Amino acid sequence: MQSKDKKLKKHLFVFFTFLFVAITIRIYISYMNYLDFTSNKYKTLEAKVINQYKKKNYYVLKLKTKTHTFYTTSKEDLKNLLNENIKLTIVTDKISFKDYLFGFYAPSFNIKLLPVSSEERFIEKQHKQTETSNIFKALFLGESISYDTRQKLSALGISHLIALSGLHLGFISLFLYLLISPIYRLFHKYFPYRNRFVDIALVVFLIEFVYLYITSFPPSLFRAYVLEIVVFLYAYYLKNPFSLEVLGVVFFVSLVFFEKVFSIGYFLSITGVFYIYLFFRYFKPTFVNSLILSFYMFIVMFVVGHYFFGNFNLYQLFSPIVNIVFSVFYPVEILLHLVGKGGVLDEFIKSYLDLGSEFVSVKFPFWFLILFLGMSVLAFFKRWAFYGINLLALLSIIYAIGVWIDKV
Repeated sequence: MQSKDKKLKKHLFVFFTFLFVAITIRIYISYMNYLDFTSNKYKTLEAKVINQYKKKNYYVLKLKTKTHTFYTTSKEDLKNLLNENIKLTIVTDKISFKDYLFGFYAPSFNIKLLPVSSEERFIEKQHKQTETSNIFKALFLGESISYDTRQKLSALGISHLIALSGLHLGFISLFLYLLISPIYRLFHKYFPYRNRFVDIALVVFLIEFVYLYITSFPPSLFRAYVLEIVVFLYAYYLKNPFSLEVLGVVFFVSLVFFEKVFSIGYFLSITGVFYIYLFFRYFKPTFVNSLILSFYMFIVMFVVGHYFFGNFNLYQLFSPIVNIVFSVFYPVEILLHLVGKGGVLDEFIKSYLDLGSEFVSVKFPFWFLILFLGMSVLAFFKRWAFYGINLLALLSIIYAIGVWIDKV
């Protein structure tokens, strides 16, 4: 018992030491980038409009570049620019380092609309409705969706399915493996000394890298890409790919190399990966357990998700089933879009989205989140804590159901 406690203390010491070093490096790199970003008072950028709304006599635009998300305003009579690429010049002299890290406002001028990419145009032509078109641009290209659609997705508990993440990269990996494997088998007889799995993995990684380039390297997708490679290397060298060490490597690499780690999206992403690893610490990676994983993730992420986003309705309880169906839906939609028939299921998708139009707000306090996360870390070492967080999350879901029934 004493040796286990010493081992736990050693792991925690190593983790927090690396955490301190990684954060220090990240802040230093970010500060150097900040100085470069603000070196000129006026800076011309290309950005994508991820949100737009009107306030009094001016428009507010939320913009996203490859490295930043920020706000600007315009008194011009702008058309709907959501998901459009624009070029503009911003004023940087009032941007503080803190705002640079967490999101800033910058006055702007000379806003110009950039041409729509061929990939976006290809998807748009296959859909009659803007809502479904934007959903598939989000699914395949990492585009943003409207506020109303985000509210519906949040109420249904499936926002994570639309935002590009490791889930989608996993489906793409499986799809590519199933596609490439029979083709490779035809040539493998001429090179029997080659390791089939290594060769296919290298091809999959290369294709995925091209996909990341097309989607401008979304941080959540690139983290998943790094995790995929690290897991493959651990498995290849016969090491446990579900160890805390693997998760730590990916966490520290992403912390050092990505400036967007200071965001809710990053926190939810790394937390989700942690809970997947926590699940496979106590359950073997089998087909049945992969189905159970969907329900488990809904339960444990309920508290975390509903600290930040409070939308809830009863249809959210079916999201674990939707997650499982999505594993078939996603590759099917890829094939349908490749052959130009991407709009076949649009009416069904629209009807499902409309189920999320009505919702109540269920948000948990900060102290409860900290308690839950603290128990979650302990659950990696103590089985009773693992069952404890699941019980606590289930009680939270029952509470949310009670709020819904009371208000509806």
